[in-house]
Amino acid sequence: MTAAGNLNQPTQIARKQSTERTTTMSYCAEIVTFTLKADEDEYVALRKAAIAEVKNAHPKLIAVPFCAKRSGGTWVDVWIYETKEAADAANADVENMPEFLKMYAVLDGVEIELTEFPESAVSPLS
Repeated sequence: MTAAGNLNQPTQIARKQSTERTTTMSYCAEIVTFTLKADEDEYVALRKAAIAEVKNAHPKLIAVPFCAKRSGGTWVDVWIYETKEAADAANADVENMPEFLKMYAVLDGVEIELTEFPESAVSPLS
């Protein structure tokens, strides 16, 4: 699922959600793909600061466990919230998070897939 084009402002990102919903869904994961406009070391440092800022402002962010560069040069990042509502609240607040905005400024071609999954799907290795 994709964002609406190549956007410069995080508040303009269109997130699409799976239409399959059941009452047992409890977690929400944003699977984010993008390319970088900065070098990898700078991005990783900005990402670390952004995660800390979002977690501080939105404690229902429960994990940001995975970020990797794909063979074609795009990246994938995963942000997990307790609920879709918690993810929506964090996304609605991005204008108030300067560290997140700094990280977002080095991303290009951002696409977000919004997914929900049941607590029973959480890895027993966590």
